[in-house]
Amino acid sequence: MMTETSLRKQLEQARERIEELEEELAKAAKATCEDRYRMVFENAPGGMAIITEQGNILLSNAEAKKFLGLSGADGERNAEDFYVNREDRNRLLALIRKKRHIRNYPVLMHRLDGASMWASLSARAIDYGGEPANLVSFTDITEHRRALRRLELDELRFERLYALSEMTQHTEKEILDFALEAITEVTGSEIGYIYRVSEDQTQLTLHAWSESVMERCSIKDVPEVYSICETGLWGEPLRQGRPVITNDYPNLKKKKGYPDGHIPVRNHLGVPVFEENRVVFLAGVGNKPGDYTEDDIRHMELIMNGTWRIIQRRRSRAELAAAHAELEEKVRRRTDRLQQVNRELAGLNLTLMSKDQEREQARMELLRYQRIIETNPDLISLIDSDYRYVIVNESYTHIFGLKRESIVGQPVGILFGSRYFEERFKPAIDRALKGETLTEAAWLPLPDAGERYMSITYQPVRVQGDDAEYVSFEARDMTDLKRSEEDLKAIAERLDLATDAAHLGIWEWDLRTDDLLWDRKMFDLYQAEPLPPKELFDFWRGCIHPDDLAATEQQLARSIETKEPLYLEFRIVRADKAVRHIRIEGLVQVDDKGMPIRLIGISMDVTEQRQMEDELRTLASTDPLTGASNRRQFMSRLGEEFERCKRYNTSLVLLSLDIDHFKRINDTYGHPAGDDVLKELVALCRSTLRTTDLFGRVGGEEFQAALTQTRIGAGENTAERLRRRVEQCEVRTHDQIITFTISIGVTALTPDDESIEGLLKRADDALYQAKRSGRNRVIVL
Repeated sequence: MMTETSLRKQLEQARERIEELEEELAKAAKATCEDRYRMVFENAPGGMAIITEQGNILLSNAEAKKFLGLSGADGERNAEDFYVNREDRNRLLALIRKKRHIRNYPVLMHRLDGASMWASLSARAIDYGGEPANLVSFTDITEHRRALRRLELDELRFERLYALSEMTQHTEKEILDFALEAITEVTGSEIGYIYRVSEDQTQLTLHAWSESVMERCSIKDVPEVYSICETGLWGEPLRQGRPVITNDYPNLKKKKGYPDGHIPVRNHLGVPVFEENRVVFLAGVGNKPGDYTEDDIRHMELIMNGTWRIIQRRRSRAELAAAHAELEEKVRRRTDRLQQVNRELAGLNLTLMSKDQEREQARMELLRYQRIIETNPDLISLIDSDYRYVIVNESYTHIFGLKRESIVGQPVGILFGSRYFEERFKPAIDRALKGETLTEAAWLPLPDAGERYMSITYQPVRVQGDDAEYVSFEARDMTDLKRSEEDLKAIAERLDLATDAAHLGIWEWDLRTDDLLWDRKMFDLYQAEPLPPKELFDFWRGCIHPDDLAATEQQLARSIETKEPLYLEFRIVRADKAVRHIRIEGLVQVDDKGMPIRLIGISMDVTEQRQMEDELRTLASTDPLTGASNRRQFMSRLGEEFERCKRYNTSLVLLSLDIDHFKRINDTYGHPAGDDVLKELVALCRSTLRTTDLFGRVGGEEFQAALTQTRIGAGENTAERLRRRVEQCEVRTHDQIITFTISIGVTALTPDDESIEGLLKRADDALYQAKRSGRNRVIVL
């Protein structure tokens, strides 16, 4: 494929040759020698024709017939037939009448076979056989225009990818809407759509169509959900698991067609978006003016894959927040329940531990609480020193299916078995009879209910004296609470897995005590060993980059004061001196009075994301070969400097320079050597110009420099100094020594300049004059 540099070089050489031939042809038109006139006309390297203002082609050479697809004699076709937009011809005629001579006028034309092409037209008004006519020459610049379009699409794709990387706070709909607009724009398509794909890969759910298409589409009921087996051409990327291009839909044999009212489809490109081996989105575009290519696939895959990564990051953050809220609620409920249980147990223990001096009073106390005990769902009994039941409540009869008299007076082992009694109950009862209060939890076998997790309390009961005569036995069913604790533990473990997978650290800062709590991932992010909560806050402050510390503390204080969510990014310096970018997000929790009591949140390392953003910005503004500013960056900076000079009435000089015979260098020494020449020229320019001057590569071997606070005399001296340095330079590359020269056009900002276009045109005109004057020189206009 021809590079933009070689296309531009060939185009410039063709234009120079055509201008020379135009002059010869104009002279030949007045000459009396008809043979000499036709020889020059027919041998012209580009297309040439003599056309009346009415569009009649009086004469055309072989190149013109080839260019336009003419096969017959002159005069059979009107010139209007070759203009895609006939207004272009009207504007061209108006310019000729006004200036008598125009050059390099770009226009979109088509041949008789229907093929479109871009042409650069030059025209001069002449007298042909006593009749006014126009001598028109044209050059095919189609490849040049396509190369420029590819550069524009690359810049546009970088801009859209960068914008996507900043949309983590947007909704999923906003992200997909932006992606839809981006893929239609970078592919130059009229139609665009995005469908979500179900997990079983059988259904497609519509996200959106391009708005301009929906306005022109007259289908009344557009289904939102499609089965993949019902789809035609547009479902092929999902069935084949790869991008599919169709550039001639009307003539496609195997197709289902589209319903009445649907906008006509000329061509189509569908791209699946994968998550591992599963397709998650199906994106498609259609009705591009030209054919779809592999470049369109690459642009769409980059944008849609970037979109899916942003959506995944957003979903992970939402799931983490929901899991955290659920965990907080379960912890709160469990804490409330445990506090309630503890209060109940404490009340019962105080009652059972009352020291009555007399046996009768003890019996009266037992009778007083008998009703409470009887109605209590817990297993409550009184056991004597012989390990026999003295009292049992109603729960015993209900759970074990025995009458009270069948239990009272019987040994404890009758209900739970002798082995269970000897191993668990007897040792605990003995300790309680010695005056010790015990609480334990164990799984007990219960009839019908099976194994139940019970909280058992053994409380010594004294009737007379200091020695315990009985043991109060209370067993409370804690099975549901136990299982809730196990579920909570499982949730906590899943949360740990989620934070590990997302590389997120969780932290909590108690504003009342200044205690800072970190999970294991937080210490991994900071590459630190675990520290006590009292020391952790000072350690964290010490890790923050000195340049970011003040702003970080201000944002923390502002979030606590306003009680608004915290979104903060800063740099840290780890123990190995590595600088990392950390992003934290947090919420302020308040007490019943609305006073902040703690901050909870997450931390993540976004260093790689920031590095990617920096690389994207560099790619968008820098020429990758030479390191100089690219055309887009230079023109943006030049526009800013132009406005500043106009506002403050300061001087500005613009240099336009070009390497002489650069194509000859590439043809003689090869393109790698040509690249080294370009790099050496950039190095010489940078060492010659001031740091305040602007410099950039605006074409293949074309560069421009803007000298700020400089008048025309000083600008000419700088240009001449640069020209001499280049002339004396030797480039040693690939065992070759290459010398080269440059031509420079110089112009200065004038009070009449209303925009940079006039300044740029004068600099280019001066450069072309330097080229025509023999090259290797400086021309001032």
